[in-house]
Amino acid sequence: MIRPWIIAILGVVCALAGFITFYGSRTAEYRKLEAECGPELAWIKKEFRLADDEFERVKKLHEAYKPVCAEMCRQVDEQNRELARLLQTAQGVTPEIEKTLGRAAEIRKECQTGMLSHFFRVSQAMPPEQGRRYLAWMQAQTLLPTHESMLPKIGAKSDDDRDAHR
Repeated sequence: MIRPWIIAILGVVCALAGFITFYGSRTAEYRKLEAECGPELAWIKKEFRLADDEFERVKKLHEAYKPVCAEMCRQVDEQNRELARLLQTAQGVTPEIEKTLGRAAEIRKECQTGMLSHFFRVSQAMPPEQGRRYLAWMQAQTLLPTHESMLPKIGAKSDDDRDAHR
């Protein structure tokens, strides 16, 4: 008679082997793509069905933009830290706070302008239809909502109103 613990161990081994096989076969294509393209850009090659030469142009643009983006992020973080420092002791909006807010807005404008320029360059390195799709996707992912989209809709009930009627 086979002991129950041997059956349990064999069951676990079979389940583990099945999982490893299934996982390996389902992710092989993505792992290969990531190894070839790098984790940052594997999605773009697959999603926009880029040929190798198109992908190489996109990759070069991405590599050139990374240090620019990192510097802009550093400057934004620096302004945010400065504003936080000023707000710790402020009793109201001071000229120094206004100046810091203005500088932060300038940096964000530079950052967004550079980012949009990069998106246009990348889109131009792709086939026209894929470039348009890329621009539309990047716009939806990166541009901030409008103030209108943050306002409650006329006639719409707020969460507080809904809770009051329960």
